[in-house]
Amino acid sequence: MTVEDDVEIRCVVQSADILGETPRWCERTKRLWWVDVRRPALQSYDPATGKHEARRLQADLMIGSIAPREAGGFVMGTNSGIYVYDPATSEPPRRIADPVGDVPGMRLNDGRCDPRGRFWVGSMHDHNRVPVGVLYRLDADHGCKAMHDGFVLPNSIAWSPDGGTMYFADTHNQTSFAFDYDLDSGSISNRRVFADWTHQFGRPDGATVDTEGYLWTCMVATGHLVRQAPDGSVDRIIQLPVTNPTCPVFGGKDLATLYITSHSQRLAPETLAVEPLAGALLALDVGVRGLPEPRFAG
Repeated sequence: MTVEDDVEIRCVVQSADILGETPRWCERTKRLWWVDVRRPALQSYDPATGKHEARRLQADLMIGSIAPREAGGFVMGTNSGIYVYDPATSEPPRRIADPVGDVPGMRLNDGRCDPRGRFWVGSMHDHNRVPVGVLYRLDADHGCKAMHDGFVLPNSIAWSPDGGTMYFADTHNQTSFAFDYDLDSGSISNRRVFADWTHQFGRPDGATVDTEGYLWTCMVATGHLVRQAPDGSVDRIIQLPVTNPTCPVFGGKDLATLYITSHSQRLAPETLAVEPLAGALLALDVGVRGLPEPRFAG
């Protein structure tokens, strides 16, 4: 498979994020939203005007993921539970569930809503790479249930266009998984390895699905963007201008632009010197469109 290195890639926001993550396109605001986990900050970008905004929330609130919410604003996975927050109001973030509790060092990481508006989010230990992570499902009534466990670094939550397959990855173990997904009950079954990335293309971080049902995954440590067919075969590999891309999402007009967040944490000074886009928000046209981002129903 040839690695494409001639795709036009634009830097749309030089945000210099420490750990940029979970970009989400909001059709209501016509903006791309994402977080810097380490700063921490909730950010937005308006492609019509080029305006970038970053707002600090609670200093002790480490936001691992966001998803748009039907009632307005976002549902957020953090280091102290699941919150809802609407940037359009003056209300502070409000906690609605706390699956992790007071376990030291634990936080919520990647999260996304399924096509029926349930919020799925994975937990991890922020300092030790141990298999204590749990995959949770938050329902519209704010009931929160543990659905799977034994993960180290949960990422890549996404669904096939028909909702029948759920994707998930353990970044630390370099493995992407697929589950059978029951849209009516919100249950998962038949976990299988979708891709074993050991010794190839880096480690799987965030992912998104296009209208053709192909999965796009950012590969940390190698700077690759990989597109896979529903059977797991690799269809395209694009070389990005950053070592650590973190998560892709389709947005903009007709969901035709692929936006990618990245991180700059733990990069040596000499690496940062030759990688000026580390931590930036990137954009590229890959010739396919994405799916509308589901909203949390609660």
